[in-house]
Amino acid sequence: MPALLHDIHLLDLLELSGTSLEASRLMQLSQPTVSRRVRQLADDFGLEINPRRLVGCCYGTNAVMRLLRLSCRLHRLSNGAARLGADAILQPLLACCTWLLPTPPRFRLVESWVDLVRQGVLDGALVSGLEFQGDDPPHSTELEWMHVGSFPLTLATGPGVAKSAEISDPPVLVPNRTVAHGLRQNLSKCGLSLKTANNNSQSLVQWLKHLASSSLAMPLLDLEPAEWWQPLQRKPLPQPVHLPVWLVFPSGWQQQTVLVNTARQLQSHPALLNHEKV
Repeated sequence: MPALLHDIHLLDLLELSGTSLEASRLMQLSQPTVSRRVRQLADDFGLEINPRRLVGCCYGTNAVMRLLRLSCRLHRLSNGAARLGADAILQPLLACCTWLLPTPPRFRLVESWVDLVRQGVLDGALVSGLEFQGDDPPHSTELEWMHVGSFPLTLATGPGVAKSAEISDPPVLVPNRTVAHGLRQNLSKCGLSLKTANNNSQSLVQWLKHLASSSLAMPLLDLEPAEWWQPLQRKPLPQPVHLPVWLVFPSGWQQQTVLVNTARQLQSHPALLNHEKV
C-alpha cells in the first residue's frame, strides 16, 4: 500500500477491531504509536471520536475522509484484494476466499455493516438475515444485496462438557445484548438457556477460550470440521435453525473481478442447503 494511504488503513483497522491494542497488533506498531497517529488524523480532518457509537464510524468520518477511503478501496480492488467483514459465526465462510485481506471479526448491527460498506471502510460484508427487520434486507441506493444461501446452525461444546443426559442442553453463549437479537430469539425458541458474552468477546479464539474453561456451548455454522474444530464436540440444536446469509456490496460491484469471484465462491459453498441457493 502506498505510504500516502497508510494512516487511512490504520484508522480503518482501528474502526474494525475496536481497540488500539488489536490495531497495533495487526499493523505491527506500538499501541502509543497507533493512538498518536489516529489522534493526529482526527485533528487534521476534524473527526469526532465516539467509541460507544453503535452505528457508523466510531472513530469518525466526513465527506473528505469518505473520499480518501473510497480511494483506498479502489487501490485494493484494482490490485485483486478486498476487505470483507463478518462476525465470529460467519467468518469461517470466508476461509475459502484466500485473496481477502484479514479483517477482525465483530458482532454489529445490520445498520453498522451497511454504513461501513457505504463509507468505504469495508468492500463488503457477510450479514445474517436473522437480524433483518422483516424478510428482506434494508434498501439503499448506494449498496446492493445478494443472497448467498441458508446454512444450518449447530452447537459446539468444549472438551470438558460431560456427555451425560443430565446436561444435554448446556447454556449457550451469545453476543452482547446490543446485537444479534434475531439469533438470540431463534435460540430461545429452541428452549435453550442463553448466557451473554462480554463486549470484548468478538473473535472465534476468544469464544473458544470461553468453551475451554466452562460448560457452555456456542452456536456455529454446521461446516466441515476445520483445524480449530478439533477440540470441540458438535451437538445438534433441539430443533433446526437455518441462518440466511447475505452479502452487502457497494453498487457496481459486478465490475470488480475480486468481488465477483468472492460472491461465486461463497454461493458454491458445500455447506449450503441446495434448495436455498440463489
